[in-house]
Amino acid sequence: MEENMTHASPDAPPVREAVTVQGMSIAYVSDDRYNAVVNDVSFSLQQSDRLAIVGESGSGKTTLAMAVAGLLPSRIAKIDCSAASIAGKNVDMSASAAVIPTRRQGVSMIFQDAMTSLDPVASIGHQFRTVLGSLTSQSRSQIRKEAVQWLDKVGIHEPERVIKLHSYEMSGGMRQRVMIALALCSKPLLLIADEPTSALDASVSRRVMDLILELTAELGTALIIITHDIDLAREYTNKSLVLYHGHVQDFCDTAQFGDENRSPYTRSLLACVPRLNSYDLDALPTLDHNAALTKEA
Repeated sequence: MEENMTHASPDAPPVREAVTVQGMSIAYVSDDRYNAVVNDVSFSLQQSDRLAIVGESGSGKTTLAMAVAGLLPSRIAKIDCSAASIAGKNVDMSASAAVIPTRRQGVSMIFQDAMTSLDPVASIGHQFRTVLGSLTSQSRSQIRKEAVQWLDKVGIHEPERVIKLHSYEMSGGMRQRVMIALALCSKPLLLIADEPTSALDASVSRRVMDLILELTAELGTALIIITHDIDLAREYTNKSLVLYHGHVQDFCDTAQFGDENRSPYTRSLLACVPRLNSYDLDALPTLDHNAALTKEA
């Protein structure tokens, strides 16, 4: 049992498993060859968990998330997974997705660029109808009412007006809030947020992250955040998974992220975070590739 785990009160609702993945490997198909990008990744999250997947560009973070969400079509990727479950129900993560894949039931995703992720030719209201209409038998007016409530919940001013707009008529912060509302209105068991603040300024980024945490906690939704921002991971998550060239370097409590017994790659990654005394560095720390993959000190 982890040291920082606390005992729940007898009256507290039981904490359910959100997602478990064991031995997932992913390869992209190119010219009849398989190029491995994720290798034997395993992790497990409870409803209350918030996981940060961190690592440099090209480490396999988004590929792993897309596979969990069921958004990697078989024509471009081959997925092998020993076992997986969502809410305790077994899921075949290696099952071939359609040519135009649909997200896995119980999983929602906030994509990195809200501008290109929202449909530019459909109103915000239409996009809510697409999501909610596939989940309920509510009338069009009922769906509209629920959509307005979600826009209000994510801090959109004048939601009755905004629901008629298209994505190109909104600011970057508004688009990201709409993406959050669309992702959470289905009340998923797991929300994956891929660099949710990368296109936002610092003050807006913090408000967006606070909003994501508040709403996922309210819904009992587990959260995976893909990020390059280690300080963000430390502030907003309780678990961290570090990837390097598709290999897991560390899977630990975020509070233990800076421990000396972390892998050489994780220690080097932390050493690259800009600090007030960074001007004293002649060069950023580097790492021997083979040492990182074998986790040798």
